[in-house]
Amino acid sequence: MDLETIQTFLLMSKNSSFTKTAEEMYCSQAAVSLRIQRLEKELDCDLFMRKAKKAELTKDGQLFLPYAQQLHNTFVTAKEHLLQSKLMEQSEILIASSSTPGTYVLPNLMFLFRQKYPYITVVNNVQYTKNVIESVQSRKYLLGIISQPYLSDIQDIICEPILEDPLVIVVNNSHPWASRKSIYINELKNETFLVTNPNTSLIPYLEKTGGFRFTQKNICVMGGIEAIKQSIYDNSGISIISESAVRQELRLGLLSRVEALDEIRLKRNIYCIRRMDTRLPLSTELFLKFAKECIETRNKGNPE
Repeated sequence: MDLETIQTFLLMSKNSSFTKTAEEMYCSQAAVSLRIQRLEKELDCDLFMRKAKKAELTKDGQLFLPYAQQLHNTFVTAKEHLLQSKLMEQSEILIASSSTPGTYVLPNLMFLFRQKYPYITVVNNVQYTKNVIESVQSRKYLLGIISQPYLSDIQDIICEPILEDPLVIVVNNSHPWASRKSIYINELKNETFLVTNPNTSLIPYLEKTGGFRFTQKNICVMGGIEAIKQSIYDNSGISIISESAVRQELRLGLLSRVEALDEIRLKRNIYCIRRMDTRLPLSTELFLKFAKECIETRNKGNPE
C-alpha cells in the first residue's frame, strides 16, 4: 500500500468513475483499475461495486474510507512539518528590489508571508535597478525584484516575469483631463511628461503604441515616484505610473486617474532575477510561489 494507491481510492470514492479518476491522476484507466485491484487484494475485500460506467463503494469500502482519509491527512501533515523543519534552518530571505516593487508591491506580500510563516524573515533592500542587477550578479543577493526586463548578452542571469503591474495615467485634479476622464495616448506628446529615469522603457513603449514621438523638452526626469507625485500635486506635469504607487492618492481623491481610449492595456511586468548557476534556498522558492499565488488570488477577486 502506498500514498498513490490511497489517493486513487479516495478519488474513486468521490468520483465513482474510473475515467474521471484517471483524468485527475493523469494516468490511464487501466492504471487506476490495477491500483484498486492491488488494494482490494491487500485488504482481502471488494471496495467497489462495478456497475456499467459507475463504481460505488461497497460496505467494506465505506468502512475503509475514513482510515484512508486519515492515512492521507497524516502524510500531508508530516510532509508539512518536515518542510517547516527545513525552512527553520533558512529563516532569513534577502531580496534586492528596485523602487516600485520594493516600495509599493513587496511590503504587503512580506506582511502576508510573515503571517503564514512567522519563523521566516524577509529582508527587502530597495536599490536602483542597475544596483539590483549588480548585486545579483556579484552574489551579494540571490534574488532581485525589478520592474523592467533585464536583457543582456551575458547569459548568467535568469529574468522571469512573476506578476503584472497595471499602469495608470495620473493628473492633477485641476488639469483639463481630470474632467474628461479619458484621452487618446498620442495626446501625451503635448504635455510635460514626468518619468523616474532617462532610460525608462515606458517612453519607447508609448511612442510605439501611440504612433508619435515625444519632444525632448517635454520629458522631465524626476528621479523617483514620490518626486513625480509631488510634481503632479504642483500641476507641473502628468505621468503614467504603477497603480500600486498611487492607489491611496486615487482612493482619497487627491489625484485624478485618466483612462486611455485606445484599445491598449497599460501594464508592465514585475520580474525576478537570479543567477543561472545558483539554486535558490527552499525558503526563497517558497516566498516566490506565495507571491505569485497572492497576486493570482487578488486578480481573480478584481476582474477587469
